[in-house]
Amino acid sequence: MIIKVGVPTMSYLRIFLVVFLLAPIAQDESPGFLMWTASELTRLNATLSGEVAEDQSARVTLADYGNPSGAHRFRFIRRDADGIPEQHQYIEDVVFIQSGEGTLHLGGELGGRTGTGGEFSGTHIVGGIRYPVAAGDILHIPAEVPHRYLAPQGRHLTYVLVRMPAFTGETVVRADTPALTLEPLGFAMWRSSELFRRDIALSSRMGPDHSARETLADYGNPSGAHRVRFIRRDADGVPEIHDDIIDVVFITSGAGRLFVGGRMLNRSGSRGTGIAGGEIHAVGVGDVLHIPRRTPHGYLIPPGGHITYVLVRVPAFAREV
Repeated sequence: MIIKVGVPTMSYLRIFLVVFLLAPIAQDESPGFLMWTASELTRLNATLSGEVAEDQSARVTLADYGNPSGAHRFRFIRRDADGIPEQHQYIEDVVFIQSGEGTLHLGGELGGRTGTGGEFSGTHIVGGIRYPVAAGDILHIPAEVPHRYLAPQGRHLTYVLVRMPAFTGETVVRADTPALTLEPLGFAMWRSSELFRRDIALSSRMGPDHSARETLADYGNPSGAHRVRFIRRDADGVPEIHDDIIDVVFITSGAGRLFVGGRMLNRSGSRGTGIAGGEIHAVGVGDVLHIPRRTPHGYLIPPGGHITYVLVRVPAFAREV
């Protein structure tokens, strides 16, 4: 199968059977394309509600690259009570709140700290700031920052956690790098209501390719990783491929299809004119996507429709580079 840009292909695209993986990936393998739909996460949440441990939490590993640092790991976590304070020396947390509501307490100092290898837990946080969080919010917690989740009595909080390796190199400040105003330094949060407003704003400034985008955060990695973008597409997108970057995508509005895998046609840099082979997956609000490096992909939008998503560019696992 070959998909070419600018051709009305939606009427004759063959839809492939999609098998969704909720079991962990073996550590000696690299995950391929993975998608966790909103409905699957809802079902998984219901399952975890019956598996809550003594600490009033339950979790499952969605994918794991086997990075010894604990980075490049995707987890789904449910908390029915306050979590234990944590601190990660080498890992940044990217979090998509899937259901419930609660409070994120972060910053300050980790009291009663124990642990080794850059992974620490504690008994409490001294000082810090508290932010309310709820379904649809997306968070970035920098390395070294103590944090814990607080769940109100009788409530719960469920989220997808992406453990991204901390960027430690010399930073590059791009022209579109926004100033992050929340504390502590490097912390960022985009509430679902804010993303809704930003989506409306993007719809009013579509480019010639019927897409619009803005950078939500950029932590200065010269490779283009450690960059968070907000993108709206009102028409099919140009196929892309990234040699050293994993795309993690949170769909926030609209619906469409993702064409992924296969072989890029007429590649020039990170783009091409089409994709030969591959598979097609329906995607919509609340879905979470994992597109590995060196994987051609393009978004297909039905006439009159759109899709908007937060894109987190994660550096590829060093063992693969």
